[in-house]
Amino acid sequence: MVYDREDKLHSFVLHFIMIRGVVASFGVAAAGLPSDYPSIPMRGVAGNVPMPLVGVGTWQYDDATAGTAVVEGFKIGMRHVDTALGYRNQNGVGAALKKVGLDRDEYFVTSKIPGGTDFNETTANLELALQQLDLKYVDLMLLHYPATWGGQGGPETRKAQWQALEKWAKAGKARAIGISHYCQSHVEDVLSVSTVPIALNQVMYHVGMGQSPDVATDYKDYMKSQGIVYMSFSTLCGPCGDEKMELINGPLVTEVAQHYNVTGPQVALKWAVQQGVPVVPKSSNPVHLAQDFDLFSFNLTDADMAKLTMAKTPSTGADESGDCDVASLHV
Repeated sequence: MVYDREDKLHSFVLHFIMIRGVVASFGVAAAGLPSDYPSIPMRGVAGNVPMPLVGVGTWQYDDATAGTAVVEGFKIGMRHVDTALGYRNQNGVGAALKKVGLDRDEYFVTSKIPGGTDFNETTANLELALQQLDLKYVDLMLLHYPATWGGQGGPETRKAQWQALEKWAKAGKARAIGISHYCQSHVEDVLSVSTVPIALNQVMYHVGMGQSPDVATDYKDYMKSQGIVYMSFSTLCGPCGDEKMELINGPLVTEVAQHYNVTGPQVALKWAVQQGVPVVPKSSNPVHLAQDFDLFSFNLTDADMAKLTMAKTPSTGADESGDCDVASLHV
């Protein structure tokens, strides 16, 4: 995440988390993900796959900064990193994963490849992503957008991409596969040809969107009805313009945070994970990473959840992920 917070002593924050039991329960010495690690089941290629509810985001980071985020995040107990071929930082992420020295089954990697490509180019991008990460497989691979970023591509392209992704995953190169920025019509294109479940749809979702029309939240209820995990990006609303600090130090999250002796960002992130929505907040600052991971030592009351859900701001426009209003995607 990109924002300014008032830094506190790193040692204080780590001690604070340890006495709450987070690092003690999910520490670096654990062999694999513990059965009680905060996670949500996804439908994978060969059965359910547990996905950590919180991870390290790396969007807009270069190799060095992404690598630092992974190393520092994993030090305090995180076991999930979210990256993408288009982020151009996967070499740094891969190097950092080697540096932390964990066995491969002890952490979870999500990557994404560009949308709008044919079967062969999709396959080439998948192989390149794995090569950059220097891994034999990823835990979750997503199609990053239902078309090119410029909006080129329709149903047949989406079907071809999914079929390429399925073939690649069935070869043991991904434990689960999914999508990002997809609306209901885009999902229906994939479902018409799929033989592997759509595990997850990663979309923008944050406080201020709880009462939005369904199209503005990328058909959250529809995704649930199809068994597709609904995952949030920009949970702290980085693209919110003049309102971008509202979920960091705005009056609503600050007021709620005082009830639990936590920070505003922790409240905004907890609002999502308490609904079972995974989050990948971005920071390379150890203090902020520690705060971002400390989401499971407190629970928001029903009243506070309702207050956050009813919030009308921050807002990011009629179509929160910037996908559903691209006309060429619906032809």
